[in-house]
Amino acid sequence: MARSAHTAPGTAGTTPASDAGEAGSGGLRERKKRATRQALQQAAVRLFREHGPGAVTVEDICAGADVSPRTFFNYFTSKEEVLVPWDRDTIDSTSTRVLERPPEEEPLEVARAVLGEAIGTAMNGPTWRDQAVVLRHHPELIEKIVTSFRTLEASLAEGFAARLGRTTEDVYVRLLSATTITTLRVSVQSWQDSESDESLRHYLDETFERLRQGLRPNELG
Repeated sequence: MARSAHTAPGTAGTTPASDAGEAGSGGLRERKKRATRQALQQAAVRLFREHGPGAVTVEDICAGADVSPRTFFNYFTSKEEVLVPWDRDTIDSTSTRVLERPPEEEPLEVARAVLGEAIGTAMNGPTWRDQAVVLRHHPELIEKIVTSFRTLEASLAEGFAARLGRTTEDVYVRLLSATTITTLRVSVQSWQDSESDESLRHYLDETFERLRQGLRPNELG
């Protein structure tokens, strides 16, 4: 993974369903919660880069985000968990969002849409790029990220098992879920390593298109 700032991921491709969810007081509460979570992530990543994770306390992060420690623990169980891009609600709702996609959509398109929504609720672009710098210099923190990808994959598998009338142990369900999570991971790493101003969502769409084409080499390189 690599380096510093620019466009926020997931700014394109918002679905009508998510637009509807933003309406009214419920949507406002969700936006405020997301803003608080991102403020904590921004403060933590900045402090981790400046001082190293070992020298930073939860209280330091809270001071940087102007929130109380009690508020911090409403969002995270530890300071290391701040580096996980998506929240628990996003992971837990993944299986439901798979089921809610239009019935005519092919599995890969369902996965692309659902994971696109997930990155749309993740930490903002500059913070996610700076997070990559922290992880590169402190690889002992990567375990939390790996665990979050595995949990997201399990939620995806639950959704596809229910959608396809199979079990989570079905080979096709397991292969589909593992492959699409790998596609997400490669998209994130490629975006973080790039000098491009393209959004993470652009990288995700491009990588899923390669997968849809059967991973045949093409002019995109």
